[in-house]
Amino acid sequence: MTFGLGVILTVFFVGIVLLGIEVFVAGFGLFGVLGIGAVVASLIMAGATIGQLWLSLGLATAIVTGLGFWAYRRLQSNRSLMYKGLILTDSTSTDKGYLSHDDRKRLLGKVGVTLTPLRPAGTAEIDGERIDVVTEGSYLDSQTKIQVYKVDSGRVVVRNFIEPKEDVTE
Repeated sequence: MTFGLGVILTVFFVGIVLLGIEVFVAGFGLFGVLGIGAVVASLIMAGATIGQLWLSLGLATAIVTGLGFWAYRRLQSNRSLMYKGLILTDSTSTDKGYLSHDDRKRLLGKVGVTLTPLRPAGTAEIDGERIDVVTEGSYLDSQTKIQVYKVDSGRVVVRNFIEPKEDVTE
């Protein structure tokens, strides 16, 4: 059975488009499987004999391998504009002002009030600021006076505030 060049090219390009869709659409791989099937079908339709088909596949594999190796070597060079566009060369560090969380060490020892029940996490107001806080496991009702006693990696740990006793001596 002989196929025209237009049909073969159409099936091939439909396969390429389906593979392109697979790259950009997260899914079950349906577009990828259909795309590979269409490309393989176009190659089978293009081959007059099995030997010619294997020769074409071998040449295509050799060319793609060579181009892939060339592109890999080209991207290894830092002088390449393509390399700079594809590979992240900048780093985010605290020295440059990047922080993964707000540094809340300034809250140590501060007294506030719970806005929600802490079971053991909730929200409190400390120095006029709403802050997500946790206890070490105890439950506290809302509107309870609390004190910050530990700040660890952005996590603010509080406990029930106990008023210091005044020494009354006469």
